[in-house]
Amino acid sequence: LANLVSDTGQLTGISLGVTGTILVNPFGTTVPNAATLGGLAVSTATQDWFYVSDPNVITVTLGNLAPDGVYRLSLFGSRDSSTVMVTKFDVVGLSAEVRRLTTGGPGIGIAPQPNANRSDLSVIENLSPDANGSLTISVRRDVGSFGYLGALRLETMNVVNSPPAANEVAIVGAPRVGENLLGRYSYWDMNGDPQSGTQFYWESAASPNSSPTALAAPSSSALNVSPTSSEVGKYLRLCVVPRASTGRSQGAVARSSWLGPIVPSETITTFHIGSSYTLWSNIPLQLSNLSNSSGKPLSTGGQITAGRDSLYHWNAGLGVGNFSGTAGTIYDLGTPSRLEIPTGSWDIVVMQPYNTEWQSWQRPQMYEYARRFYALADSNGSQFYLYGYWCKPTEPISTQDQINTVFEQVRAQISLGGARKALIIPAGQALRAVIEQSGTGVLSGLNRASFYLGGDDHHPSNLGGYVSALTHYATIHKASPVGLPARTIDAGFNNDDVVQISSSVATKIQQIVWDVVRTYPNSGVTGPIEPVIIAPPPVYVTHPSTMDHALVAFAFGPSVDGVNAPRENLPHAVAAFTPGRLALEYSINPDAEAAQTTYTPEWSSDLINWTATQPAGFVQTRTGQKVTISWPRGDGAQFVRVYVVKPGS
Repeated sequence: LANLVSDTGQLTGISLGVTGTILVNPFGTTVPNAATLGGLAVSTATQDWFYVSDPNVITVTLGNLAPDGVYRLSLFGSRDSSTVMVTKFDVVGLSAEVRRLTTGGPGIGIAPQPNANRSDLSVIENLSPDANGSLTISVRRDVGSFGYLGALRLETMNVVNSPPAANEVAIVGAPRVGENLLGRYSYWDMNGDPQSGTQFYWESAASPNSSPTALAAPSSSALNVSPTSSEVGKYLRLCVVPRASTGRSQGAVARSSWLGPIVPSETITTFHIGSSYTLWSNIPLQLSNLSNSSGKPLSTGGQITAGRDSLYHWNAGLGVGNFSGTAGTIYDLGTPSRLEIPTGSWDIVVMQPYNTEWQSWQRPQMYEYARRFYALADSNGSQFYLYGYWCKPTEPISTQDQINTVFEQVRAQISLGGARKALIIPAGQALRAVIEQSGTGVLSGLNRASFYLGGDDHHPSNLGGYVSALTHYATIHKASPVGLPARTIDAGFNNDDVVQISSSVATKIQQIVWDVVRTYPNSGVTGPIEPVIIAPPPVYVTHPSTMDHALVAFAFGPSVDGVNAPRENLPHAVAAFTPGRLALEYSINPDAEAAQTTYTPEWSSDLINWTATQPAGFVQTRTGQKVTISWPRGDGAQFVRVYVVKPGS
């Protein structure tokens, strides 16, 4: 963490790093004593966040400290234990200090956990950082089975001019030979000293855990780099040395995450934008594994944020401060798409719309942001794919036809005027085909439920994720997946464990997937690419927000109770004659209609963007002067209004 926030909410420029064999238990139940611990008495301070056993050591490093600063360090750990537990802390700065803290043992605390440390701290006064501006705390087991560190507090005891800091150091671009990798960072100084002379250098390593080698000496002009063939198979990272023109002139080196491995120039690169359908089965990793196993090397990147729709992906991308995918929650992975795509280093951009965006109430949003991402990709030389997904297991499998239709509509609409037509990765259609052939032959032991997570109404199982990954492979490489490894990735969102599949089942699924991909009209694998369905894109309309009460009364009939028009004539909810549908109706004043007054229904899913394009599933009928609008009950949030215009008004 490059820039810690103080308990008063201010950035400090102080960094925090943790290394070693880190064991985490977030389920501790000890209650900290606020009377003695003060600000350290947060509930998580006693949940065994870091614990360690021999021969392991946890090392916590506080960096970018002022060399002339004087600091106080308080350390706390706790464990409810009937045997004595003692933790040893070795603190090293300009000098070395050793402290021991009894974290658990009989009678050291009070009820409700009398065997847990609730009040004691290890406190080291008058600490000075080393020449690099760092303090390190090594955490070891001293007595008992484990050592603990639940919380620490660093206090600045004198007035100092703090060093500048480089925040959010990151790299943009595909890790491929010949690409221009762009370095990014933000400068910050606690005292407001302006930036001057900041330097950069790049490091290379055989793996993220091996010793790095600097590619060149620090330079103020080395923010970007282009990998050469000598870096193939290696990892690169950017190092930033922040410098200020006044005050403390130089801060600690800040480093990006490792990028790599660097791949040869002929390698295909794909960038994936999506939510849980992309994340949980780790489609980018599966695609890379399948590609590399078949001699078709492929390197992936992405912006993957579970539970988010396309609007969020365009506007926010990832959580605040989450450039490298390490801040926020575990659901945020990758780097921001709107920075990556313009580099032109990604051959293919795959967008997965949110699982409900095919429905009428969100369809305008799906179209709008697919259009934006397509335009961004197309203008930067990337082929754009829509990741076509599946229907829920609670829906008729024929619902897949509706989903395919929507994806084809959007694909055709966004492609108009582009250099490359958008294409479809038909994962949903492939899953449907596999399900329809389940229960017979080598798939006799499978049914529809086999391809969805148990207790989940839409996420794919291990097998379902395998179908999706195979479809990505076949579509992107335009090649049969038959013969690929019979293994997939665990569909649970929090791990990437490899799962083996029966070879005969895998082969059959591969054959079915290939039959779908090679015949799907707009997968781009065979045949001409032509719009299958052209529907007019939503046209958003705006009108003055003021209401003409006289016009409303005229349009819907004369008023008898002081309102604009009789309540039964204005648009109002009514019972639908068809089960599973909702309805509203209104009555047109025949005098208004004779005066050529027009009535235009308009729809919105957010009460902001309104369109006169009628969503699929909506039906308008008219009997005499009465107009009825009905729609499916389960079609999500949808709002309707009637725009009334009287000629000459």
